[in-house]
Amino acid sequence: MLWRYIDAHRLTSFAKKHKIELIHSSDLWLNPYMVRVAERLKIPSILHVRKPIRTREIQKHQCKKATSIIAISSRVQQNLLHAGIPNGKITMINDSVDLEMFKPRNSHENVLRRDFSPSGQILIGIVGRIEPIKRQLDLLHAAEQVVRRSTNTVCFFIVGRIHSRRYFERLKKYVSKRGMGKHVFFTGGRYDMPQVLASLDILVSLSGGSVMFETMACAKTVISAGFSTLQSAVHIQDGRTGLLVTSRRNADLAHAVTKMVNAPELRIRIGNQARKWAEDKLSCTLMVDQTHRLYDRLIQNSIRTNS
Repeated sequence: MLWRYIDAHRLTSFAKKHKIELIHSSDLWLNPYMVRVAERLKIPSILHVRKPIRTREIQKHQCKKATSIIAISSRVQQNLLHAGIPNGKITMINDSVDLEMFKPRNSHENVLRRDFSPSGQILIGIVGRIEPIKRQLDLLHAAEQVVRRSTNTVCFFIVGRIHSRRYFERLKKYVSKRGMGKHVFFTGGRYDMPQVLASLDILVSLSGGSVMFETMACAKTVISAGFSTLQSAVHIQDGRTGLLVTSRRNADLAHAVTKMVNAPELRIRIGNQARKWAEDKLSCTLMVDQTHRLYDRLIQNSIRTNS
């Protein structure tokens, strides 16, 4: 479309006027604009990929034309390699966590107990948009088993905005039909996520995302289930910095949650090791340093190529 060419021309003029030496896009949809500017000005370009993408999307958005691609995890890296992106073009730089914002907090600051008055001793949460891909219903299936098996009373918090009203009604119907109303709370979207995560005892993640790392930084146990293998998982090291369930079976998830509910000392140990891992591997300082080094390398290569 004509407006796309006009926008690309304006962006190129802006970059040329300000003597831009490198262009970096964090949005897949903007990659074609970035590539056009980089080709016109003969400067390096970086595409930041934050989730697995389909091969046809890689082709559609001209990902292979980027000088370099940052993958935020080994899972994303393997996805790019499978789609035909050369290994030499990919740099893995982990997403970071603001360790001053996401941190352990005193028990009297528990915002979930303040706002919902749950009766359970152990608070378990899942965070994400309310839609089928986030698998909240799978957690509820497992939750029913956990409630029956646990030696401690438990409550589950479904945290996130409603993206699918039909799916949300299905979740509520399941909770009502199974008589789990006193064990399950829907919080809606929250603007105090550091406090929410620090108020949980266990976070269950069934689709990945940075919320796992933010929870680790809060010194809480993360159970990652159904989307990683022992070989591909980097930050959730089974039994050390979290619990990793490789299957998608609700019974296996229920077993893992029950295990952690009934083992307070193990939860504390894993939470402390998770916080230490976040400090060592997921700090903003480390991410900035790695990105800066990539910038320098690409700019120096570009100078040598164009001189």
